[in-house]
Amino acid sequence: MLHSVLSPSRAIKTRLRLNHWSLLAVIVCACLLIFASTVVSEDQVAHTGVSSFQLFLTSAVAILAIATTMKLREDSTREPPPRALVIAAAAFILLLVLAVVSLPLAKHWVSAQYGTPSAVVPVPLSYLVNPLITAGLSCLLAILAVNLVPPSQQFEILWWFAFAGAVTTPIGVWWNASNAELYGRWATRLAGAAVLHTALLLGLAICVAAVIVGHRRGLSALSSAAYVIWIMATGARTGVITLALFMALFILPSIIDMAKRRPNRLPLIVSSAVAGMTAFAAVAWHVMEQRGFKLTGAGRVETWVYGIEQALGSLTTLVFGVGYGVLWPWYAFETNSLPQAGAHGPKQMPEGITLSHAHNTYVAVFSEQGLVGLALLLVLAGVVCWAWWRARGVIERAIASGLVATLVGFAFDTYLTKNFPVSFIWWSALASLLVMMNHRRNREPETLRLLEAASAGATTPARVLTLGHR
Repeated sequence: MLHSVLSPSRAIKTRLRLNHWSLLAVIVCACLLIFASTVVSEDQVAHTGVSSFQLFLTSAVAILAIATTMKLREDSTREPPPRALVIAAAAFILLLVLAVVSLPLAKHWVSAQYGTPSAVVPVPLSYLVNPLITAGLSCLLAILAVNLVPPSQQFEILWWFAFAGAVTTPIGVWWNASNAELYGRWATRLAGAAVLHTALLLGLAICVAAVIVGHRRGLSALSSAAYVIWIMATGARTGVITLALFMALFILPSIIDMAKRRPNRLPLIVSSAVAGMTAFAAVAWHVMEQRGFKLTGAGRVETWVYGIEQALGSLTTLVFGVGYGVLWPWYAFETNSLPQAGAHGPKQMPEGITLSHAHNTYVAVFSEQGLVGLALLLVLAGVVCWAWWRARGVIERAIASGLVATLVGFAFDTYLTKNFPVSFIWWSALASLLVMMNHRRNREPETLRLLEAASAGATTPARVLTLGHR
């Protein structure tokens, strides 16, 4: 089976050589992740509603946009972006546009104090607009960065970022713990304990794929083990569930396939798999026991009911929602710009009691942007599921399985329009996967022609396979 990256043997022996465009993309993304890991990126600048992360994103997008324009002038024959990526990005941008359009059409009020819903204060518009801008910039930066990297180098660069993430996560936790109370759960400045597992799971998917294809197998195996430990250390019950789903979607089928190809090693494969699953089950049970087996506690169900009831209030709100930020002006709460400030704890709103954000991406979009917004979000989720269905080879299936597993996590926290560093990582993984898949599909006709030539005696099958991996 042909892959959209170098073959394992060549991937190990070939040194990664980046051209100036790829190097620029790597440097910009690395600086962004370092920045998000060392400062509180959600902090606003001078009470403007503009976050420091948004300022960094703006400059980064400008740099990569200029680089992309210059590259297109140099190489006008480059492959167009994958259609699936265009559809996913367009659906998300339309979702953001719908949110922006809804802002002047709705009143945004917050109760001044808990227990008194009628005493209200307005939400400043900048605290509603700027998170939407940041969400769009996070998506755009990921796509621009991936576009600057040749398809044949996508996985290698992803691996280096995944390896760096496995090594630096404990450092990020230590740095965060020196400035904040973590309550026994691993969290970094990049992401809190409730959402960090999403980034860790994508790193795990990349490293597990590298182990299977033999790409720096020793380091990849150590990184994979580290990622599993880090996910468990977050104490996130959703992290345990998404990890189990990733195992069901990718790891177990890979083990079965390995057993079929190497029946002489069946006892070793089965015993190793059983031992691994037993260890995972034991640790997962401990995590769930410590946090409680109920995933919908801490006000989540009440928050979801609060949002859904508002959306079902009329036909108009059912179709278009109540308006972005009407129910959950989360950024204004987190920057202490409103009464009842803070990211945690219940908030009194004119319509009822809720958490500061929906803790469910699907409910957040449906409640505030209606069925139209939910349909756009489901288009994006559909692209992810389509990529998993159409993925070929270990690398594509691993990344696709990780992305599908994160869709379950979307039901227990707010992503894409919040938690922007993790959302940037998610978009980068999706864009890179779709680029690799598109490159493979575009090369398949050429490979078939080479195979036909080989059957006619024009070249050897070995030569064909070598060309197919280039």
